[in-house]
This record gives sequence, structure tokens and C-alpha cells, in this order.
Amino acid sequence: MLVRENRTNASSIMIRIVALCSVAVLVVLFIIFAKPASPSADAQSTNTSAQSKSTSARGAAVGKNCQTGCHDHDTIILAFALDAHGKSAKFLADSRGPKCEVCHTGNAEQHAESRGKVKIGDLSKLSPAEANDSCLQCHSMDRSHFNWKGGKHDQSDMSCLSCHNVHHAKLLNRMLANLTDKSGPEAAELISTRLPEKMLINSTVEETCLSCHVDQRKALYQRSTHLFRTELRNMKVGCTSCHNPHGGEAGKMLVNVTANNVCYGCHAEKRGPFLWDHPPVRENCMNCHAPHGSSNPKLLTARVNLLCQQCHIHMLPRHSTTAGKPLDIFSINRGCANCHGQIHGSNHPGGRTLAR
Repeated sequence: MLVRENRTNASSIMIRIVALCSVAVLVVLFIIFAKPASPSADAQSTNTSAQSKSTSARGAAVGKNCQTGCHDHDTIILAFALDAHGKSAKFLADSRGPKCEVCHTGNAEQHAESRGKVKIGDLSKLSPAEANDSCLQCHSMDRSHFNWKGGKHDQSDMSCLSCHNVHHAKLLNRMLANLTDKSGPEAAELISTRLPEKMLINSTVEETCLSCHVDQRKALYQRSTHLFRTELRNMKVGCTSCHNPHGGEAGKMLVNVTANNVCYGCHAEKRGPFLWDHPPVRENCMNCHAPHGSSNPKLLTARVNLLCQQCHIHMLPRHSTTAGKPLDIFSINRGCANCHGQIHGSNHPGGRTLAR
């Protein structure tokens, strides 16, 4: 019995010793691998130089090098900091950050040292092709700008400055003249809310487009129009809802490959497929509707009865309602849609005539 007890005590002691050794080994390994490696001098210098470069790039992006010299009170520099380019420069510390040198080509260092005697390039004095190339240095990868080259506006010898204004210097001067009683931060906040959207030369997209497309201006004042406004007079459906001014995928710079696909973006219930189709509808929505505006209801190109009779003139004898004048188009068939209500198509088995 004594021998058995001694053996049991010896085995338990050995187990405890092995357990303690294992714990000690684990603690040593944890200390070795958990200790952070001290960065080398080269890594520290690299991080420091990268931080200094990003800081200097951010400072140059917002035009501080120009502002500290000759343009310290220039409204152009103030406008740059308040507009889209200046605001984006605060968050882009790399080469994507907008800088004065991107648009104003030339030797910027000599220009600064000579205090303006050495001139630098100005986009407004360049040809349309040169101005576009300068803008496309940054915007060529934007999805909406892929089709600019060869597009309708490019073929018309238009430049980016035909619709956009980088600095809004004239507008800013008028705003500052009316805000003399405001402090600097208050004036800057008010000005940033009043500058045109998307750096346009006019206050809205529609006013910019209608300055050239005057034929469409009347659509704003017709009985039915696509240019809807909200309660705050903001455009809900505007020119750019259907057209891409930088070049579209189809004719007339549409945002989709066909006019019907553009319409189906909002009017999906008219897409179909239908059991009984109305062929002119499948062909083109413009066969019956005027997209910019019309004096007729629902943007129709003519009154309902006259519109239907353009194709269905042979159906008049079957619908005559006046004795002695079966072909009097002024007194019969006044409301085709009263019976044929499913004009765009019908899924009813008996809807062959689009009546249900």
C-alpha cells in the first residue's frame, strides 16, 4: 500500500511540474511575439516625408500659395474655396486634389516670383479644344463624360466653359457687396448656398440649357409639361433627367439607348409585355407624345380623337353617329379613349381592340 501511495504522489508531482513548465513557455512566447516591433529609422523618415507631402499638397490644392502672395484679397480665390473644386480639395490630399496649376498652365514659380509679370495660361483665353483637354485631365474617367468626344456638343465646337464657370467672379462681387454687414464665416456660408449648382454659368441646369435651346422654353408654360417643380421650386424632372449634356448613348444625347427606354425609367407600367400590343407604342413614345410640353393633356401631340384618326381614319364609317354625315370628322369619334382605354396595350384575353 505504501509503495502504491508513493507512486501516486510522484505522478501527481510530475504532472504539476509539466503544467508549470508549459505555462512558463506560453508566457515567454506571448511576450516575444506580442512585443511591437520598433520602426526603423528609414520607415520613420518615409512616414514623415509622406505626411509632409500630403500636407503641402493639401495646402497647395486650396490655393494658399496664390492667396498668400498677390491674391490675398482677390474674390477669385474666395470663390475657389467655396465652390466644388475648393471643397473637394479639402478631402483629397493626393494628385487628384484640384490645384491652380491644373487649369492655369505655365511656370507658376516664375509667375509668383515676378509677382504676375510672367503670365500664366487662362482657360477663358484658350480654344474650345484646349480648354476641354484641360478639364478632361481630371474628368475623363467620369462615367457621364465618356461620350463627350464626338458628341453633339463637341461637334458644335462648344467647350466646358460654355456651360460652366470655375470661379463665378462677377457673381461673387455682387454677393459680397450685399454682405458688407456680415462677418467672414457668415458671409461665406451664405455665398456657398447661393452659388449655382454644378458650377454652371446660370443658376439652374434648365436656365443653362434654355439659353441655347430657346425652342423648348415654351414647354415651361404650356398646359402639360415634363419640367415638374416641387413645393420649393426645385426641378423634379429636368433636362438632365433624359439628356446627358456631356454625350449620351443614343440620338439627341439621351441617357439611354432608345427614347422608349428613357420613358420606361419613370413609366415602367407602360413597358409590357402585353398580350395585345399597340404597335405605335412599341415603336416610339414620340409618335403620340411631345416630351418637352404640349397644349394638349398628357403631353399628346394632338387631341385624342384627332391623334387616333391620323392612323385610324378608315374606321370612321363604323363609328358614325350623325345621320347624313358619316365622314364628318368634326362631329363624330370625339372620344376614342372612352371605349379603347388600354391605349398602350392590354393583357385581357378579349382585349384585341384595346378596349379592356
